[in-house]
Amino acid sequence: MSESAGANGAEQAPSHHTRLNWQVMLPIFIIVSLDAASAGAVLPVLPFYLRELGATPLVLGIVLGAEALSQFVAAPILGQLSDRFGRKKVLLASQSGALVSLTLLALANAVAFVLLARVLLGLTAANFSAAAAYAADNSSPTNRRQAIGVLSAGLGLGGIVGPGLSGYVSDISLTAPIWLSLMLSATSIVVTALWVKAANAPGQTDGEAERDEIHERVSFRSIVSAPAIRVLIIVLLCHYFSYGLFSSQLAVFLGDTFTWNGHAFGPKELSYLLTADGIINIVVQLFLLKRISEHFTERNLVVLVFGVLSIGYIAAGFASDIPTLAFAVLCISTGVALARPTFMAALSIQVPQERQGIVMGTIQSLVAVTDIVSPVFAGFILGLGLYGAWVGAVVAIALTGAFIARTCLRREDDPEAIESRTGRKASEQGDKSQVDGSASNSN
Repeated sequence: MSESAGANGAEQAPSHHTRLNWQVMLPIFIIVSLDAASAGAVLPVLPFYLRELGATPLVLGIVLGAEALSQFVAAPILGQLSDRFGRKKVLLASQSGALVSLTLLALANAVAFVLLARVLLGLTAANFSAAAAYAADNSSPTNRRQAIGVLSAGLGLGGIVGPGLSGYVSDISLTAPIWLSLMLSATSIVVTALWVKAANAPGQTDGEAERDEIHERVSFRSIVSAPAIRVLIIVLLCHYFSYGLFSSQLAVFLGDTFTWNGHAFGPKELSYLLTADGIINIVVQLFLLKRISEHFTERNLVVLVFGVLSIGYIAAGFASDIPTLAFAVLCISTGVALARPTFMAALSIQVPQERQGIVMGTIQSLVAVTDIVSPVFAGFILGLGLYGAWVGAVVAIALTGAFIARTCLRREDDPEAIESRTGRKASEQGDKSQVDGSASNSN
C-alpha cells in the first residue's frame, strides 16, 4: 500500500515540488478565511449570550459538547462523501448548513434553540477537513505541510477579522456579531460556487462506489494499525483534549477572575484576545513554521509545541494583569499554530492520495471526541469554582502528550521510521534506482 500510494502521489504532484499552485490554493485559502471569520465572530459572544439566557458554565460545556458530538458523527461521513462526489459539493453543503445554523442562533430566545443551532452546525462542519483534503489533492508530499500551513494561516486570518469585527459590533447587541457571521458565511458560499473548480473525485470512476466504500474502511483500519500512526493520534488527542479544556471555558474563567482596566472581562475583551491569537497564528504559519521545521525533527517539534503550550497555560492560570495574560496568549497561540500543520501533515503524508478525505474526516471525528468531553468536564470543574484544578488538569494532559511523543515517536533517522512514511519510501526507492542506474552507466 505504501509503495502504490507513493507512486500515485508522484503522478499527481506539481512539477515544482517545493512550490504551491496558488491558482488552486488562493480560492481555498479565502474560503477557509471567511469560514474562520464567520466562526470567530460568534466565539466572543457565545458564552455571554448563553449566560444572558440563564446558562451556567456546565450548560455552556454541554452545548459545546453536543456540537462536537454531532461533528463526530457527521465528519467521517462527509469526508467519505468528499472522496466520492468531490470536495466542492461537500464544501457547499456544509457551508449551507452553517448558514441555516447561524440564522437559528441569531433568532434564539432560549438555551434549547442555541443548542439546536450548534448541533446543526456540527452536523455540517466539514469545512476544514474538506479543504485540507483539497489541499492534499493539489500538493506533493514534500510541500504538503506548507499547503496545510497555508490553510491554517487562513484560519489565523479569519481569527483576526472575525473577532475584531465582533468586538466592534458587540456594543450594538449580542446578536449583532451573529448576523455579521451569517453574512461572512454567505460570502464564503459565493466564493466556493464561483471560484473553486469542481474536479473529479479522487480515485473514483463509474461503477466503483461499492468497492471504494469497502476499500476506504480497510484502508483506514490498516493505517491505524501502524505503530507510528497510533502514537501520532494519541499525541494529537492529548493536545486537543488539553486545549479543549482550556479554550472552551476561558471566557468563563476570565469573566470570573480577571479585571480588565477596572471593569469585568466581557465579549469585547475576549474579542481582543482572539484577534491577537489570529495575528500570532498567521505570523507563525507564514514566517516561522518553515524555519522551525528545518531545525527540529518531527519528535522534537512535537515536544516543543507541548512545552510552549504548558508555559502558556500556567501563565494564563496565574494572570492578574494584562502583560501576563498577553504573554500567555503569545505562548498558547504559537503552540497551537505549530501543532495543527505538524500533526496533520505527519498523518496525511502516510496515506494514499485518494483516501485523504476519509482519513482527514475520521481524524476530525477523533478530535471531536475530545471536544465532546472536554467542555463538559471543564464546565463541571469551573462550576464548582475549582480554578486551580482546571489549570492543573490542562497542564497535566499537555505534559503527558509531550512525554508520549518523547518516548514513543521514532527518531527521523531511524530506517524503520523512514520506511513507515508512505510518500518518502516510494520517493527514496525512486532516488535509489536513479543512483544505481547512474552508477551502472558510469561503469
